[in-house]
Amino acid sequence: MSRLAGLLASLLLSLCVAFAPTVASAQQPGAGPPMPIALDLAKVPVGSWADYTMTVGQLAKMKMRMALVGKGAAGTIIETTVDGEMLAQLGGKMVMQVTLAPGAEKEGTAKKLVMQVGSADPMEMPLEMTGGKQFTKPNPKTLLKSETITVAAGTFKTKHYRDKSAKGEKVDFWISEDVPPFGLVKIEAEQKGNPQIKGPVTLELAGKGADAKPLVTKPAKPFDQAAFMQQMTGGRAGGGAGGPAAGKAPAPASAPAAAPKK
Repeated sequence: MSRLAGLLASLLLSLCVAFAPTVASAQQPGAGPPMPIALDLAKVPVGSWADYTMTVGQLAKMKMRMALVGKGAAGTIIETTVDGEMLAQLGGKMVMQVTLAPGAEKEGTAKKLVMQVGSADPMEMPLEMTGGKQFTKPNPKTLLKSETITVAAGTFKTKHYRDKSAKGEKVDFWISEDVPPFGLVKIEAEQKGNPQIKGPVTLELAGKGADAKPLVTKPAKPFDQAAFMQQMTGGRAGGGAGGPAAGKAPAPASAPAAAPKK
């Protein structure tokens, strides 16, 4: 697999499974801080969605949607969809479906992860690829101030937090209770870990609504490393010499580092 394709695979998987600034380090998929959730998912209506414009350094802008698409005995189901020019070679949008066990919404640890790339059949992903925790409540100690900001979707009264990644990169995010499912209005994150991506990572609210439907509707197939890498490289053979064997998960990513306590 080419270096560019490898970067793209890591980048896009990270986009779907965790906090947007995770993509900046382009390390193992899922490495990095978890997505902040300011709302109680148990109280968020099914169908709630928020659309974002994402910029990753000098790369082409992408679109991301976060939606709560199901609740039931199996748990709470969240889908993160990424779309844009970079995904054209993969046949279209990428969807990561995360299922949180009933009552585990506050802990933010996934019970099940399913990835769907373009028109390919969905595939269940190994939980160790994400480093464990997908979501976290904002740490009150990282709150800077209350702030009114204007983004593409409008003007919002927010709480402005500033945290740091495991590498010490500054991560600012703005939260509002008026933006379900997560409350996220904006993210700005430094990016110093990957010389191939020049510039910061930004995520800005572009719209919101309440009519989201599940995009992953077929039963997920078991994880197959070779098939997954083919999907991530637009159908070309992936992995290259010395790549992971088919059907085996990559080495586990390190668990997300918590912000240092003051």
